[in-house]
Amino acid sequence: MMDKPNFICIIADDLGYGDAGFQDPCMYDVNTPGLNRLASAGYVFDTAYSTSPICSPSRTGIITGRYQQRWGNYWFGQGGLPFTEATTPGILRDKGYHTFKIGKTHYNGGDAEHPLDHGYDSFYGFVDHTADYMRQTKTDVEKYGQSNAEKAHIGVLMRGRTQVYESGYTTELFTNEAVNILSNYQKKAPFFMEIAYNAVHQPVYINHPDYLERFGLTQFPQWEPDVEDYNTWHAKWGLRGIVDPDGRKRYLSTLAVLDDCIRRLLTTLKTCELLENTIIFFLSDNGGAYENYACNAKLKGGKYTLFEGGIRVPLIVSIGSNIQKSVTAAAINGSKRIAETVSTMDILPTILNLAGVEIPGNLDGRSLVPLLKGEASNTPLHPFLIWDNGNVKNNEHEYAVRKGNWKLVHSIMDDYKAIRLNTYCGSVKNVSWKTRTINGLDFYDLDWRDHHGLRLYNLQDDIGESNDVYSEHPEIAKDLINTYIEWCEHL
Repeated sequence: MMDKPNFICIIADDLGYGDAGFQDPCMYDVNTPGLNRLASAGYVFDTAYSTSPICSPSRTGIITGRYQQRWGNYWFGQGGLPFTEATTPGILRDKGYHTFKIGKTHYNGGDAEHPLDHGYDSFYGFVDHTADYMRQTKTDVEKYGQSNAEKAHIGVLMRGRTQVYESGYTTELFTNEAVNILSNYQKKAPFFMEIAYNAVHQPVYINHPDYLERFGLTQFPQWEPDVEDYNTWHAKWGLRGIVDPDGRKRYLSTLAVLDDCIRRLLTTLKTCELLENTIIFFLSDNGGAYENYACNAKLKGGKYTLFEGGIRVPLIVSIGSNIQKSVTAAAINGSKRIAETVSTMDILPTILNLAGVEIPGNLDGRSLVPLLKGEASNTPLHPFLIWDNGNVKNNEHEYAVRKGNWKLVHSIMDDYKAIRLNTYCGSVKNVSWKTRTINGLDFYDLDWRDHHGLRLYNLQDDIGESNDVYSEHPEIAKDLINTYIEWCEHL
């Protein structure tokens, strides 16, 4: 069995498209040597999409290789992940792989919320949508009381199905777990490991103490239930609309911990002589979140929206040296970039292809192996991709369709907030930024507030989705609308 490759899937949470050093363009204030090292031994997909602009639906799309709307998972709290859906760890475990789940789950509730119900041999992490980065001890829970602890996501860690209490910073705790497994791995069978960090999801204002000085920060005051309710305290950071002048630095501090942990993982794999036979996927579950002060570079919108900033994500496929000859046309020397439009649904069929496992015929994802091998094709990997947020308002679905370079967006929600990034950010190459002043502070603003209706964009000429050409190309818009209707009929 050990001639089979190992797989590690690293999922960041709400990472901005421009907040990784290997991206083009990336923010000038971003420094991610760990991610850059990972990218240098693999492929960077410049046009990769999640299946949803929010985390829980997108994560079920990743693990199943299918549109999660097929079982009613459109938005928060809908659909869950049914027992009947085949998953990456479940399929691989049946073929002799050991399967490990570390970190965030958030499969959208339901009877099958727990990762041990979906093919994993072991689990260490949490099943909710977020966790306090530092307060996960029994003392923390006792201090706040069970009800308040649940509000603030304190004391949510589990090992298997048992609650555990840990002292430390969650990004490092999850990395410690992975390092421990890898350091003691007996190599009798291949493994699949998913490490789903909660970084850089809110609350990123709870910063690692060792990184405060590096970013010129002081620790944000902890919530005191006797003084104010949780939402009032939470609003002081900016999630409810109050600007934090240190918001971007707090985000970058959280990102720095994540990047250092990825470097540590790579070093451990190399030391344990596992790196050469391991294929690593790195991605974000959806676009960067404005409330976290993430930056999606030249892309319009962010998390929750169906504009590019909400659904286009960083994606790396890094291939161990022992596997490269069988997968790629030549040895990898520096990162290679692939422009083809792909989806995070493609990760499951790609893994099965590389593991020599038959790919189920009901998947919506497609194997990326032909692209990794540089095989030319006259047809796109995906003739089209569709996103559907479900019945958002007045019995209307908010949806988007990409077909070739054309993208149609049917926007319902018009209550989006503008991206707020303070002047600490610097700037992005080849992007024209507007500036405005809020509470005496200068902010960069990509001006992506939109209203209801249909919009058509040519992404080849307008990656920032600033020029609606719906009225100029009604026949193209009609074709994309019909594509969406047919897709709905065949779900």
